[in-house]
Amino acid sequence: MYIEQLLKKKPIIAAIKDIDDLSDIPKDKIDIIFVLRGKLSNLNNIVKKAEELDKLVFLHIDMVKGIASDSEAIKYLAQEIGIDGIVTTKSRLIKDAKKENLITVQRLFLLDSESLKTGINIVKSTKPDFVEVLPGAVIPELIGELKQELDIPIIAGGLIKESSQVKELLKGDILAISTSRKGLWNSDFN
Repeated sequence: MYIEQLLKKKPIIAAIKDIDDLSDIPKDKIDIIFVLRGKLSNLNNIVKKAEELDKLVFLHIDMVKGIASDSEAIKYLAQEIGIDGIVTTKSRLIKDAKKENLITVQRLFLLDSESLKTGINIVKSTKPDFVEVLPGAVIPELIGELKQELDIPIIAGGLIKESSQVKELLKGDILAISTSRKGLWNSDFN
């Protein structure tokens, strides 16, 4: 998959919270953006500016104000706004996004062994393109189990504060790191 190749070369995903964050994204270090927050009224501007920067845009659809998390919203975001993919905790939206040829990221919060088991079952049933596991800083021990059960690239996110954490995660089975820490956006991890 093309996205997987991009992430192997540039494994940091810039997780932005507003349009102003786009001006801080280093052109040569980041290819993919996760829009973590937004409003329907400013999505066009965010996507246009990201496209001007030649970045792929994934929208965390669960966090967008003014738009429902349903199949019509997915269709609108794909056809009218022009996003490249979605990030969601809602497994039903993965199927809707796939129908619109969007790249899908199933976000999982691993809190205990039961959430790990439930997460594995969700991913097996929805078959997203990627799995984002949170909190990334505390999951290295669980990644082996996830990889054993799933044949899907894993992104780590949440509570990753230091470049040493990024380096350690990327040594293992993690394909990429999503982070809103701008200091990590400029680092080299290849």
